[in-house]
Amino acid sequence: MRMKQFPLWTVSTLLLLGFAAPSCRFHWREKQAAAAPQELPQPVAVRRQPAMPVSPSEGLARIVEAAKKENRVSEHLRQLCTQFGARLTGSTALAKASEWTRKQFAGFGLDAQIEEWGTFPVGFDRGPWSGRIVSPEPAPLVCGFNAWSAGTRGPVAGPAKLLPATPEAASDGSWKGAWVMVPAPPPRARRDGAASRAASQPTSTADAASAARRRNEIETALEQAGVAGFVTTEGGDLIHTAGNPQIKPDKLPTVPRMKLRGEDHKKISDQIAAGVPVVLEFDAQVTFRPGPVSNVNVIADLRGSQFPDEMVIVGGHIDSWDGALGTTDNGTGVATTLEAARLLKAAGLVPRRTIRFMLWSGEEQGLLGSRGWIQKHRDLLPKISAVLVHDGGTAYVSGIAATKAMEPIFQEIFAPLATLDPKMPFKVRPTPDGLPVGIGSDHDSFLQIENPVPGFFWDQAGGVDYNRTHHTQYDTMEAERPEYQRHSAVVIAAAALAVANLEKPLPREGLVNPSARRGRGRVLGFTPGEDGLTVADVTEGGAGHKAGLQVGDKILEIGSVKVTNLDELRAAMAAAPSKTQLKVARGAVTAVLSVEWPQAAQSRPNRAPSDR
Repeated sequence: MRMKQFPLWTVSTLLLLGFAAPSCRFHWREKQAAAAPQELPQPVAVRRQPAMPVSPSEGLARIVEAAKKENRVSEHLRQLCTQFGARLTGSTALAKASEWTRKQFAGFGLDAQIEEWGTFPVGFDRGPWSGRIVSPEPAPLVCGFNAWSAGTRGPVAGPAKLLPATPEAASDGSWKGAWVMVPAPPPRARRDGAASRAASQPTSTADAASAARRRNEIETALEQAGVAGFVTTEGGDLIHTAGNPQIKPDKLPTVPRMKLRGEDHKKISDQIAAGVPVVLEFDAQVTFRPGPVSNVNVIADLRGSQFPDEMVIVGGHIDSWDGALGTTDNGTGVATTLEAARLLKAAGLVPRRTIRFMLWSGEEQGLLGSRGWIQKHRDLLPKISAVLVHDGGTAYVSGIAATKAMEPIFQEIFAPLATLDPKMPFKVRPTPDGLPVGIGSDHDSFLQIENPVPGFFWDQAGGVDYNRTHHTQYDTMEAERPEYQRHSAVVIAAAALAVANLEKPLPREGLVNPSARRGRGRVLGFTPGEDGLTVADVTEGGAGHKAGLQVGDKILEIGSVKVTNLDELRAAMAAAPSKTQLKVARGAVTAVLSVEWPQAAQSRPNRAPSDR
């Protein structure tokens, strides 16, 4: 154990106050009761000898020196994701991970607590799951299923059958024990595909509602007939995980709904249609725990020396969906938050304002943890200078948005970050209309209240495809980019210190465009392919649709900014004016489109289909 060095004023303060020392198969550990919520003491003014604040360049130099000696960000990520696995809100795994992160913060020398923000009626723990083709040719299947949905109670094999056309067809006695293949949903409306739609496909809202009612009637009849379960697909390679926690202990789901990749689903369906008998087997182990189940945030304070009742919040969300390990969403943000805290302590840096490290849960279900914290602590909101949220995956932190009033401040204090690593530059991005709103992470909770608080979602860049891992089966440790993570932890620590050491809290004038507070943000309205730039689908009525974006186009530039991946596209869209040009490769030619967003909308492009 390494002896900690305390300044004399800290020792005297402690004496006065008191000090207490290839198939889809995963497995999570045994159940554990959720960590008991504790009342979190708020920062209070403590008489102490003020520490002289360091300049941004000196603070960065000391953080970099500490990081050269040791950078544990990848170790934090590995332990979080491999020791606890996925961290679904309300799960045993999340309760364990929350207590583990609290202990990590405390071990760094911070005041760390767990605080409840609310409850769920039912807890859900996912066990191992797998799928396979039994016959005609045995083969494993990559599969998944939503959280808070039914399991199988052991391996269940049965004949695969295509979804019937009518509810009446389910009454012939042949469906008991069958796995029913549910067709992929039709592609969202496309500008260039309207004429090619099948006649049976709904063409209006009324038609869509009627088709949905008919599908529900058919599936209800099949459930009553005793089917083993349903087998669905999104049509592509990705299997997204979602789920609804608002189920009742006395009315739990009973019929499994398994998901397959598009190619596997199509192969099986084609065989059945050709008259080839297919037998499938799925095993999905789940545990439901009657609630109320406590849901918590993890909070840790590095106390300020001069303004301890004011704070800069640094964090991300600790919860994840449970279809994989939750590495990039958002284990990476948890790891950088932990390491930023450790680096600041290891460098012996004492901020003027308290730096509060926060790991929220319930983000995936609607920013519940951050919103719950705001509801409980409205008195603290005027004392928050900034909320810095890392939730964009393993790409490196490359910049920050700045209002007109903030831009000169940020240009000065973040100047040392611009040259920290030429391969990973950092830029202040002016947003004269206000900070981006509607991105869908916890900083939005602070921007969308009546008197908004400065909330920031870090710009990120680098050669990674976040869309491939976001909420999918690929969100595993293989997705981590350690060099990006190490860099981001240093940047976040240095930025937090620089903001905390300002003479005054950040200005709030022009913080948010009032018409943007409840917006969904700036989107092109398209589904990207695996490279993040090739258009797989276009949303009718969206900005891309109106501009003439087509399926198969590959986006090359936004305005005059070249983009090579989805992260760069997000940043370019956010920085572009509301009216700009979109350059795309369309077959052998290059097309230039005129795109326009509503002036208030500023954000990243559409997330994966399962997102909120």
